[in-house]
Amino acid sequence: MKRTRILLGGLAAALTLPFAAFTAAPAQAQDEPALHWENYEKVTLTKNVGEPIDMAVLPDGRVLHTARNGAVRLTDPATGVTRIVNTIDVYNNSEDGLQTIGVDPDFELNKWVYVYYAPRKMTAPYPAETPAGSSPNSLPAGADESYWNQWKGYNQISRFKWTGDKLDLSTEQVVIKVETNRGQCCHVAGDFDWDAQGNFYLATGDNTPASAPGANGMAPNNDAPGMNPGFDSRRGAGNSNDLRGKILRIKVQEDGSYTVPDGNLFPKGTAKTRPEIFIMGVRNPFRMDVDSINGTVAWGDYGPDAGAADPNRGPMGYVEWNMVPLNKPVNAGWPYCTGHNFNYNNWDYATSKPREWFDCAGGPKNTSRWNTGLEQLPPGFPSTLYYGDRAGDQPAEWSGLTEFDPKQNGQGPMGGPVYHYDPDNPSQTKLPAYWDKKYFFGEFSQDYLAAFTAAGPDGPVTNIEHFLPNSELKAAAQPITDGPMDLEFGPDGSLYVLEYGSSFFRENPEAGLYRIDYSPGNKAPQAKITVDRNSSSDAPLTVQFSGAKSTDTEPGELTYEWDFDGDGTFDAQGVTATHTYDKPGQYIARLRVTDAQGKFGLTSIEITVGNTAPQVSITTPGDGGFIDWGDGVPLTVKVTDKEDGDNPTCSRVQWTFGLGHDTHAHPITTGTGCTVTWATPADAPEHGVTENIFGVVVVSYKDNGHGDIPPATSDAALILNPKLMQAEHADELQGVTRTQDATASGLSKITSFDAGDHIAYDPVNFAGITSMKTVASGAGTLSLRWNSPTANPFATVGIPAGSGWQTVTTDLKNAPSGSGKLYVTSTGGVDVDAFTFVGDGVADKTPPTVTATLNPAQPTGGNGWYKGNVTLTVTATDNGTVASRQYSVNGGATWQNANNAVTLSTEGVTEVRYRATDSAGNVSQIGTVTVKIDKTAPVTTATTDPAQPEGGSFTGPVSVTLKAVDKDKGSEVDKTEYRLDGGDWTAYTEPLNVTGDGSHTLAYRSTDKAGNVEEAKTLTLTISMPSSPQVELTITATSRCIGTSAYLAVTAVNNGDVPATVALTTPYGSKTVADVAPGKQAYQSFNTRAGQIDAGKVTVRGTATIGGKQVTSSYDASYNAITCG
Repeated sequence: MKRTRILLGGLAAALTLPFAAFTAAPAQAQDEPALHWENYEKVTLTKNVGEPIDMAVLPDGRVLHTARNGAVRLTDPATGVTRIVNTIDVYNNSEDGLQTIGVDPDFELNKWVYVYYAPRKMTAPYPAETPAGSSPNSLPAGADESYWNQWKGYNQISRFKWTGDKLDLSTEQVVIKVETNRGQCCHVAGDFDWDAQGNFYLATGDNTPASAPGANGMAPNNDAPGMNPGFDSRRGAGNSNDLRGKILRIKVQEDGSYTVPDGNLFPKGTAKTRPEIFIMGVRNPFRMDVDSINGTVAWGDYGPDAGAADPNRGPMGYVEWNMVPLNKPVNAGWPYCTGHNFNYNNWDYATSKPREWFDCAGGPKNTSRWNTGLEQLPPGFPSTLYYGDRAGDQPAEWSGLTEFDPKQNGQGPMGGPVYHYDPDNPSQTKLPAYWDKKYFFGEFSQDYLAAFTAAGPDGPVTNIEHFLPNSELKAAAQPITDGPMDLEFGPDGSLYVLEYGSSFFRENPEAGLYRIDYSPGNKAPQAKITVDRNSSSDAPLTVQFSGAKSTDTEPGELTYEWDFDGDGTFDAQGVTATHTYDKPGQYIARLRVTDAQGKFGLTSIEITVGNTAPQVSITTPGDGGFIDWGDGVPLTVKVTDKEDGDNPTCSRVQWTFGLGHDTHAHPITTGTGCTVTWATPADAPEHGVTENIFGVVVVSYKDNGHGDIPPATSDAALILNPKLMQAEHADELQGVTRTQDATASGLSKITSFDAGDHIAYDPVNFAGITSMKTVASGAGTLSLRWNSPTANPFATVGIPAGSGWQTVTTDLKNAPSGSGKLYVTSTGGVDVDAFTFVGDGVADKTPPTVTATLNPAQPTGGNGWYKGNVTLTVTATDNGTVASRQYSVNGGATWQNANNAVTLSTEGVTEVRYRATDSAGNVSQIGTVTVKIDKTAPVTTATTDPAQPEGGSFTGPVSVTLKAVDKDKGSEVDKTEYRLDGGDWTAYTEPLNVTGDGSHTLAYRSTDKAGNVEEAKTLTLTISMPSSPQVELTITATSRCIGTSAYLAVTAVNNGDVPATVALTTPYGSKTVADVAPGKQAYQSFNTRAGQIDAGKVTVRGTATIGGKQVTSSYDASYNAITCG
């Protein structure tokens, strides 16, 4: 049934849950020693944990623990020594890297150690490696969906053989791969465990950032066209055919392959499903526990960030703790619902409009365009426990989940193990039977541990108890709980706790590995070492050791013993000691502090002789500087190193920018370089208006090492503040009250702000800030003070009386310089909503400087023209990082990539514009360069007058005209030249005449202004001059008899083209015939008047006008003798 929107306003009050058996956490009972916190001892095993992620307690009591960068450490509590024993090659971006480590249930026989990590090098069909940096929010111009394939990757479960002191990396067996979209944050999860049947359970995250564009703290189901597929959680957690956002159940075989047991969520062979899925619909089940005795799998699941419900979109952001029986696979509901099946709207991210609501009770439908699984999904599973930001966000019986440490903000549910009391365990430190079968829990953001009592495998939870509160630890001078990352019970029945500390992406000073013992009575001392120096470039090195900061709960004399070289033999005694190291090397110095009753604490420190760790500092920006989300921030890092010098190899300066969120952070962008700029995420506010978000920057540098001494690493960090600072998000609240108010910008405000109270922000740096806008109500004066609540105010804010919120602007041009702590005090009578700081802050507002060069540098032709292609190289410098260089050849209408050299080949005159953009989005001034390219010679044509006779010869002089044309947009014709019959080349200026009988060869060519010379062409001219004009006649003369008389017949045929006058002359007479037409004849039969004539000749003359001239031609014709009679 679809949940109606009206429920979203008061979810906790509207529900009827099975709380009848719920009991409040009992007061510390006099008759229950397990609840007397002075009976517990928190022992520091090591502070050398790197950026701690996970741990595994070995059967012999030693502890393996991982850091995100791939380091596997081994800590031996018996000696106090921690060493890095392996480094796994990981893809380390955002939350990816080395995650979870655990030992096989049959470890003592098979020595298998399991590890979940993101491999840097991948196998087909995935890319061999992942591109550096982050994937974009949307498709680049011109790209199609295949663009995202380069960001495909996977995390994998592998197992390695344990040699006794390290993993044998050559024995790796890859068990299962979980496909991911890399280059983005977040939610890796990765915890794993086994049940009594040897089935292997793996928890995976939804691989989707909370700040997906348009999410605004709600379910990130953005599949709008062109968007990064990583913004849609339905593709993974909500997909029945995907391994992300799941708890998988498989059975690992001897060869490292796996089979799938019966009883998972989808029967084997079900179309569009993965049979490995036991539980689907989880977001970031970072810590999970499988308990075969209780018959449950339990996990903590991180939730979205909305601080309040939205009637158009869904509920506020809840986090969860869940437990289900091992025979009950379920759909936990994400990203369709959260908490007690509170459903989301199927929001249209393309139009930002609501659609239908997901039916979690009946089974939601996955209509994502990225869905490869079933559309109709199983019904959602109501969470066992859920909580929000405040006590009123969940049922009152669960109020401790947000109130065990009311000074802390945020939600960070870490599932933990179930404790099983073993009376036969000889350990004197095992937890008492009171905690038997209870589910332990860690709150990462609120810094507390708790224990849950459940009525059965299906729940409900009947008791929530705060375990070993920080107030009790402080009172006993023991380390407080600070960012619990992992909880595990060891073979000794003690609770091992791995803690992250208070900063981000680095080895925090608060981080550590601890063991909580049940230890009534005398407690062991807490050993601590300080030294005057822990490294040097050369031997000898003399070190002053002190154990003076060691502590002990009970008064009494302590004994201090020093083992300077870690060989197991204590070399000296006393609170202080001095030792000289004569040879280069790395040494483990140990301190054992023993009290009068013989209980002792151990700790160690590494001393390096031959290589001094580098000193790393961040020059810009200042710690606590202000940004608008989306701003680019320039980062300048300074590194000095005694061995390497003060010019570091900048490619080894590694930096990470993360989105801080209450007491945890999401890594967003990583890179290398001494001077860089990156863009802060413009979509950060999508976490929701109630969320306390800020920027975190961590830089580190690994030096070159020195001789046989390995490299050393140092780091530095800073915080970047958003310009909008909610009053309720102050780092320190003294005497004031945080109160919900729907009219406030963050839905909360600060009230009861009286004289003597204060709120404080730390750190703050006013660089680039000119003023501050305060939103407050009431009437009174706020004072801004620097580094002390009693310091003289450097600015005051008068809040005028009036109804509702008032906005007051205060000039801050004379604010303190540098980084410090900002205190705000009040005269009373003022409620405060927020402060907005005005100005550029530390944002990069300086555009790059851009230049361009051409190759060849000078034109290769004449008149400034190139006769071939030209290479354009655009270079840029910036105070941060140049993100891209571009060029345009169409007046800036479109810009093309010029990150590499560009070949210009278009002929003609081109104005090339060029520019550069830095990582902050600043665009340089546009430069221009004009490139003239003419690679093509002119084309010359020749025409004759008269026209060339077809297959014949000219009968007289010939006039030749030459015409040259250069290509459109070419450099134009410079000259045309010719040579006749092998003579010299001569400039052509006008038509030339060719005369004379015979064959003539005319060569001709043209040259353009760029210097391109046409290949010479030739024209052959044949002239045949005719002889003098002739009247063409055909003459016949015939003698014949007529009777006894002889006659002479003469015929002249006009073969010419014009009429002719023909004169026939014989010995016997003559005759002239005028105008004999062409083809006609003149004829006359002459009577000889004789009976016999001799042979002879006749003469015929033809006269005609030919070519304007009168021409006479004469022909002779012979006749034969004849006798008649």
